Amino acid sequence: MKRFITLFILIALISCKEEDGTPTGPIDDTFDPSKAMLVKSGTFVGVGHTVSGTAAVYESAGKKTVLLEPFSSQNGPDLKIYLSKDDKASSYISLGKLKSTEGKQSYEIPDNPDLADYKYVLVWCEQFTVVFGKAEIK
Repeated sequence: MKRFITLFILIALISCKEEDGTPTGPIDDTFDPSKAMLVKSGTFVGVGHTVSGTAAVYESAGKKTVLLEPFSSQNGPDLKIYLSKDDKASSYISLGKLKSTEGKQSYEIPDNPDLADYKYVLVWCEQFTVVFGKAEIK
């Protein structure tokens, strides 16, 4: 059983390698954090992949937004940004596809959830159900 689990983890890590699925250059993101209130933030830690930077949640005019800045991630297939209750994405809100592997980018949080329940922003490889990086937001 240990061999099966080890083999599964190894295959998952190898499967999520660099691909051209996510743009790599900076994007034109116009979110201005100086016009919003910072709610919580955290620093990314890579999980078997290289991810770095900051994830911050801002609120403005009743809308909540996740801002990644500065941000850098190893590329991979089908990368998404999740707002998650834990670091394993067992209960999460998908904020959409990762817009770029580099630079400032923002993601609107739909449906105004209770942010006390959501403790992580994850860079998630949806195709292979693997976390690339996590930021515990406090």
